Amino acid sequence: MTFLPSGIVAAAVLQSWVLAGMLVLHAPNTAANRTLAGTLLVTGGVLITYSLGWTGRAEVSPWLAFLPVNLSLALGPLVYAYVVGLTSGAPPRQLSLHLAPAGAQLLYLLVLSLSTDPLRHVWKEEVHDDWVKPAIEGAVLLSMLAYGIASLRLLRRYRSWLSRERSDADQFAAHWVGHVVLALLVTLAILAALRLYTWWVGELETGPLFLWLAGWGAWFGVEGWRHAFRRFPSMLPAHAVVAVTSNDWAASGKEWRDRIEAGGWWRQPSLTLADTARRLGTNTAYLSRALNEGLGLNFNELVNAMRAAEAARLIDTSAGGDLLDIAYEVGFSSKATFNRAFRARHGCSPSAYRARLRSEKIDAIE
Repeated sequence: MTFLPSGIVAAAVLQSWVLAGMLVLHAPNTAANRTLAGTLLVTGGVLITYSLGWTGRAEVSPWLAFLPVNLSLALGPLVYAYVVGLTSGAPPRQLSLHLAPAGAQLLYLLVLSLSTDPLRHVWKEEVHDDWVKPAIEGAVLLSMLAYGIASLRLLRRYRSWLSRERSDADQFAAHWVGHVVLALLVTLAILAALRLYTWWVGELETGPLFLWLAGWGAWFGVEGWRHAFRRFPSMLPAHAVVAVTSNDWAASGKEWRDRIEAGGWWRQPSLTLADTARRLGTNTAYLSRALNEGLGLNFNELVNAMRAAEAARLIDTSAGGDLLDIAYEVGFSSKATFNRAFRARHGCSPSAYRARLRSEKIDAIE
């Protein structure tokens, strides 16, 4: 009965390792892709004990218990390193320290895997199962929780930075990464619940958990590969606080807004705050403060509002035409961003806006 799930897990292990190899060999040699490859290798290693025959209910053999590929302590740091690499273009500072617990786990498994069978058996029965295994499991849960929360906080800061700096922020928001990390935290909750169950009640079939982890790894790997060749903007340090307090930020914001609108720069899909500041003859700190304090908008909101206004004008003046063509013409780079910005500006979707205009024209004729 365990052949089917163990076969699925084995297929997931193979897929993870194939994707890891493709990322290393074919994708750009970025910090994000290297750490994603490492994450997939570790995920496959965690899963391999099940695919080799352990169902969770039967007693695991010593050689399988000490197989030096089950480096569960590396999973949390590598997921975090991937998010750091994606948002900054570089690995986390002192990555080796983040991975030090996993290195100690690897050394522990290597020493025992190279020991004699009797020694492995005695160590497992008298020391590992009662002391080392619970300690490792607790450390894995804490590690996944800490690095998962850190990853979500970093993604939130990155999206906030994108909104301040780029008109195409939605293209790099990496929502799928947030979903993957949230799923990892769900896995953490399931692991904690299962461990409590086995402590107080007894052993149980862990096949569904391994299937869930296999699905998570496949999801992470495929999505990571889909985005492996996209160059994400690197998050820069926050602008220095502008010390000038006598500026009329509302007047500056209105002036610069009018110049941006008149110049038509908002039509450029990848327009950035830095490019706009250079054209206006100012710096990013002044421009950002004028928009935020003077107009109550960040850069992304300002530019997309201009695009939405022009899109509405084109919808009103054109006899027909595809709405997506209009979106691209005014500078939007995706349908989702177009719909979201248009709704924020006009209170309805572009299709509903067009339908309302047509209805009003028919009523006027009648």
